[in-house]
Amino acid sequence: MLREVLDAFQPVSLNVYLDCTLGAGGHASELASAHPEMHTLLGIDLDPTAHSIAEPRIRAAAGGRPELATRLLRGNYRDLRPLLATVSNPPPHPNGILMDLGVSSMQASGSEARIDTAERGFSFMREGPLDMRMDPTAALSAEEVLNTWSEAELGRIIRDYGEEKLWKVVARRIVQTREVEPIRTTQQLVKAVGYTQLGGGKGKGKGGGKGVHPATRTFQALRIAVNDELRKLEQALPDAIAALAPGGRLAVISFHSLEDRLVKHAFLRAAGRPTPEDEHRTYGPDKFAFLEELDAAKVADLVTRKPVLPSDAETAANPRARSAKLRVLQKLG
Repeated sequence: MLREVLDAFQPVSLNVYLDCTLGAGGHASELASAHPEMHTLLGIDLDPTAHSIAEPRIRAAAGGRPELATRLLRGNYRDLRPLLATVSNPPPHPNGILMDLGVSSMQASGSEARIDTAERGFSFMREGPLDMRMDPTAALSAEEVLNTWSEAELGRIIRDYGEEKLWKVVARRIVQTREVEPIRTTQQLVKAVGYTQLGGGKGKGKGGGKGVHPATRTFQALRIAVNDELRKLEQALPDAIAALAPGGRLAVISFHSLEDRLVKHAFLRAAGRPTPEDEHRTYGPDKFAFLEELDAAKVADLVTRKPVLPSDAETAANPRARSAKLRVLQKLG
């Protein structure tokens, strides 16, 4: 959703920009090119390989501007506050912050510049060990989840994180397979579950186009569980909003309904609006007191009242974008 991200930040003087999910630097490099006023670019990524790939790409896109200070930080966006504190005292307040919650195309694809190669196990399309750790030093891997978690635990993450309707069947087949031999590789998992029996290799989407491969949902569930992505996001969103400079914008691209729900609710709270969980309080006896409380806590306005979706052209060119949702918030000036 590059065009949509550029549009989201176009009205802002992006003097200081923070990319919380740097990856290969795709968004960062395009924003550096589009905003010649940018003098500080900060990027966060757990993967040290991402830094070595992103920095020259950003420099080239910015035309080698000597006045652009680039600071790439190794870590997770959950630690946004302490990471910013390492940059300066007091910490900088970015005019724009981006969080792209999907796996970078470079991490998931076979592109020449990819971070993972086959050794990271993010994709079911090629053989490799079942790793899926964004942070190569983290303890928990997908292989450990598959071979040590109970059938009930596997079913829960496949149902909740993967939104897989046949979660019971998938969890049962995983357990049956590992009772014979450990599941260690991506293709071993695909074969064990028998995804072609769960809906066919590539299915059909709207208009007869390519749909979601049945393995996609299980691999997504494993990635989210291994990297504890939802809890990290829930912790990071309030800190990102607090870190923004007055008038600054936060843009978040999510790819999963649970992610989008967390983003939506964090944005509503920051904008002084009730979340769906608050609905009962908007009709009770303390309705006006509650609404005044929300309004007093307001720190931002919603730029997008509904999520921005990718264009048909983008989903045709990049099928991974089909589930993307962009929400944008602006800090009060």
